[in-house]
Amino acid sequence: MYKPKISEITKLRKSTNSGIKDCKKAMIESNGNFEKAIDWLRKKGVADATSFKKTNEGFVICKINKKKTIGVLLKISCETDFVTKNSTFLKMAKIIANNAIFCKSKDEFLLFQIKKNLSVKEMINHHINNIIKEQIKLISFERIQSEFVGYYVHHSNKIGSIVGFYKKIKKIKEIKEIKEIKEIKGIEAISKEIAMQIVATNPIGLEKKEIPRDVIKREKNIIINNLLFKNKSINLIKKIIIGKLNKFFNENVLLDQNLITDKKIYIKKFIKNLKISSYKRIS
Repeated sequence: MYKPKISEITKLRKSTNSGIKDCKKAMIESNGNFEKAIDWLRKKGVADATSFKKTNEGFVICKINKKKTIGVLLKISCETDFVTKNSTFLKMAKIIANNAIFCKSKDEFLLFQIKKNLSVKEMINHHINNIIKEQIKLISFERIQSEFVGYYVHHSNKIGSIVGFYKKIKKIKEIKEIKEIKEIKGIEAISKEIAMQIVATNPIGLEKKEIPRDVIKREKNIIINNLLFKNKSINLIKKIIIGKLNKFFNENVLLDQNLITDKKIYIKKFIKNLKISSYKRIS
């Protein structure tokens, strides 16, 4: 029989908000497989549909260009939280972020010359060896280019998102008269609201068609498993499955979500004459 470590049980408990005994049993039943342990807990009804979402520690910083058409979101890891509050580290992070908009990938960015004979990678290594003397890594680099890019980074700098927008093509006089997307009234507030939504809810797709089939199949199997041995008609079971899948989409598909600041409004309605081109989230 598999004997789970305390660290494994703690990790599972943090991810699912389940009890210690349930987490221990789940790890035993799944033979130490974390994902299967989550499924086991969900099938038992003691973990919710957001349990598969993973989170990490780190320092998140964002940079948007002046035209607000390019946004870059970075995650820099270090050994302690103390370092993320260090003024030297913060200065380095800001310099790095300011140069990130000139690059399209993490590999390109690490080789980017901040100044003569000093690349981003060399600057990080310099701080590791001579100043901060703690392991520092650029572990995430996300970039969006669109007609308009908005962002939100939580004040803790542990989590953030960027989101790209473009105009819907409609035969509306007002929209035709707008030359640039940034002239749309309230776009700054709308983009921040959506970026905050992404940070808060961690959607797994912009639209339903983006959700992988195996994710939907997995969700459906869990729903069916929870309905086993319940005295219900086939037609009622089919309706329950459809209803629960729709709830899953409502919680995990960005455009199908209700606005966190006003549950009566759907995201697709809130963004009005805009369309979301893409989004990125780092935590």
